[in-house]
Amino acid sequence: MKRSIFVLAGAGFWLLALIAASIPAQQQVPPPQKPLQHEIAVTLKLIQVYVTDKKGKPARDLEKSDFIIYDNDKPRIITEFEKHFLFLPEAKLAETKPSAARDTSSLMNRKFIFVIDFNSNELEGIAKSRNAALHFLDTRVLPGDEIALFSNSFPKGLTLHEYLTTDHQKIRTALDKVLGIPGVHSGWDSFVALGHSVMGMEALAPEVNVGASLQTRSSNSQLSSGLKNLGMALRHIPGQKNIILFSRGFGGMSVLKPGTREREEFVSMGRELASANSPVFSVDTTTGVSAKVAAGVFPKPELEYLSQLTGGKYYKDVDYYSQIAEDIQNSTSNYYVLGYSIESSWDGKFHDIKVEVKREGYKVNTQRGYFNPLPFSKLSPAEKHLHLLDLALGEKSYFEQQLHFPMISLPFSDDKDPNTILLSEIPVRRIRDEIGTKTEFISLIFDQNKSIVDSKRAELDWAAQRGDTICQYSAVTLNPGRYDGRIVIRNLETGKAAVGACSVEIAEKAASGLKLYPPLLLADGQEIQYLNIAGQRKNRTGMDVSLNRIYPFPAKGFVPLAGELKQGTSSFYALLRSAKSPTAASDLQISAWLAAEDLDEKIPMEFRLLSAQKQEEIEILFLEFKVPELRPGRYSLHLLAEDPAAKSSSETKSELIITAK
Repeated sequence: MKRSIFVLAGAGFWLLALIAASIPAQQQVPPPQKPLQHEIAVTLKLIQVYVTDKKGKPARDLEKSDFIIYDNDKPRIITEFEKHFLFLPEAKLAETKPSAARDTSSLMNRKFIFVIDFNSNELEGIAKSRNAALHFLDTRVLPGDEIALFSNSFPKGLTLHEYLTTDHQKIRTALDKVLGIPGVHSGWDSFVALGHSVMGMEALAPEVNVGASLQTRSSNSQLSSGLKNLGMALRHIPGQKNIILFSRGFGGMSVLKPGTREREEFVSMGRELASANSPVFSVDTTTGVSAKVAAGVFPKPELEYLSQLTGGKYYKDVDYYSQIAEDIQNSTSNYYVLGYSIESSWDGKFHDIKVEVKREGYKVNTQRGYFNPLPFSKLSPAEKHLHLLDLALGEKSYFEQQLHFPMISLPFSDDKDPNTILLSEIPVRRIRDEIGTKTEFISLIFDQNKSIVDSKRAELDWAAQRGDTICQYSAVTLNPGRYDGRIVIRNLETGKAAVGACSVEIAEKAASGLKLYPPLLLADGQEIQYLNIAGQRKNRTGMDVSLNRIYPFPAKGFVPLAGELKQGTSSFYALLRSAKSPTAASDLQISAWLAAEDLDEKIPMEFRLLSAQKQEEIEILFLEFKVPELRPGRYSLHLLAEDPAAKSSSETKSELIITAK
């Protein structure tokens, strides 16, 4: 949230005004031009505050006037105030008589980050870590809580499996893939957030490679490095980010021995997490009390120290996961959100925060401070990479994001060389005006396990691009399944970004029978520029993988319809690919209808066949659709083709968005 304050330049302004007021009207000189002004950007800071009363219970009856905030020892005016309390039984509510709490999702939700350490663990410990995380997810997580899931393994480092999400089923699905075997991840394989790069990520973003090298770093040191980088990246996400770490430790007393490199790295990690307002709740996964005593690791000193250093808690036995979940719940709930404005500064300096309550005997627990942002070009590799993850995967972006643009997927073949087109409609003028001219273009395709299965990166200068709109496309090869496609256009200096997103569904290859592929929709329009980031590619038959080769249409009279169709438009067009039918496509019985997103009814669509052509085993129909009167909204265009001779049929669909005139 940003505001603008305009300050009059020059202290002499008020003196001039007084002199002018004392001169008779006929002698006064004409009023000066509008005084010079300069703009000061103001940022709203949000602070989570946990308060207990004299009995050590959550204080639920405080108001905005009860708090005092100091930012670098300067008192600040509290402008925003919220209460976030767990539901209590009616009797307890009557006793405490709290003021009504505001909507818990309005300013700041709770955030939990599960980290399962595969290195410092054993088979049973990993299985218990998973069960403990699932128990917390099932019994303690609230609907608005944002959850993320990481693992740590050698040599991959800290690996992201789910970014912060309120869709808790995604976390459960990812946890269900933990086999409990160190170094083996079923579906946990390739998308690395803050550790080693895999699956060609070096080519995509060289700065990702921030993990410890095999030759110089131990697995324990690697975990310290990964968590430190995570802390640096989490600075930019508001509120308290509670890390629940399942591990057997960092190597015992060796990391706490004064004067060693290990201790220096360990303490640096703890301070970084504390500064990022990320307390670590360490759960010791060493199984069996007797085993702990025999190993001399009861309690685990470095895990306990890490929790103390960051403001979290240490739990010495994962077997007590139910009590652990309840205690973490009590430690992270029943809080206040305080907001105040401060002048924006991009110098990266640390601000000390102090919060006081005017009532005696009350204890306040809150973050120690925050860092001013840095210009994007000066961010660390880990921070830049989390910025990319936030743009590509975040349900709500915590970083500045200027605009979205439409993106669609078009499976066009059952072959694997390639079989899908990703197409986006990029507003060039808006990119230049709102994002900037020198950008990087990053294309990512994630499978259901958040593994990157295809990635491309290029640097683009939008000042050199002509026209107001560019149709960007690329051809990819995907196996049957569901995928998420993302395109991020990011300014190399400022980090301002535009994002395109779509889902991709690749059906299993049909053994026989008629097959329709999703149509490419077209609208009347002048010729536009086309951009293929992947460059010229050919499939195994030598055919050019170009948009016009796969979907041939007159480029001078039609443009791809990836985005919206204005209400009142009389017609649009579709290129429909069909295969595996002994009957000519033009002789098939085809029907079409629209289905509104919020209605059950079918809206019949009139159309006519403009042309038909054959490409080897594929026939392509060029159809013109008449648009009935439609209210604005989302629709799906359904196409059904039937071949009476072969007694087969096939249906496909495409999204259509109608916007107001």
